[in-house]
Amino acid sequence: MNYALVQARGVSKSFWAGDHKVRVLDGVDLTVAAQESLAIVGPSGSGKSTLLNLLGTLDQPDHGNIVIDGKNLSLMDGDELARFRNRNIGFVFQSHHLLPHLTVLENILVPVLAQASQASDELVHRARQLLQRVGLENREQHLPGRLSGGERQRVAVVRSLINQPRLILADEPTGALDRVSAGEVGRLLCELNREQGMTLIVVTHSEELALRMDRVMSMENGTLI
Repeated sequence: MNYALVQARGVSKSFWAGDHKVRVLDGVDLTVAAQESLAIVGPSGSGKSTLLNLLGTLDQPDHGNIVIDGKNLSLMDGDELARFRNRNIGFVFQSHHLLPHLTVLENILVPVLAQASQASDELVHRARQLLQRVGLENREQHLPGRLSGGERQRVAVVRSLINQPRLILADEPTGALDRVSAGEVGRLLCELNREQGMTLIVVTHSEELALRMDRVMSMENGTLI
């Protein structure tokens, strides 16, 4: 059995809405094994995306601890968290967030440039290999505006993999796509989960995507079931 890559214990998070404090997460416990794929489903406003943001170090819990690959996130300062995030976590969102003035290849290499002034030949080669794997090897010099929605999301998936992260977090990755493109991206995420040996956590409203995962959990009123 693979060891636990992600562990969350007693994680709570609240936000202010005017003069009212709203608890979004209420003592969440979660363990995800290395190389496992997990779908988190539930109604809008139940706390799914908030949990994903906490796991991705984009925000911090009010209470509780999150440990990823043996590292306690609460013990890291801002710079350490940024370095850890860049090296260990890849993100895929509902909107692809590609930079319109950069080519496909340049967009994929953006996470690399957060740590170095230029991408090494090895990383450029990896980007091209991944583009070939997702069937976009002939698009590397295209701007995002020349791609279909499904193609742009496939580029976003490749970008999330460029630093060979241990963990991929995907927030409604097929929510803005037509049914055919959504099926292709969902299948791609699962195949890459197996091929690349990464851990995959997906927040989704799509039953079809959720059922592709190894495990499905439901979030209701800030609690995982």
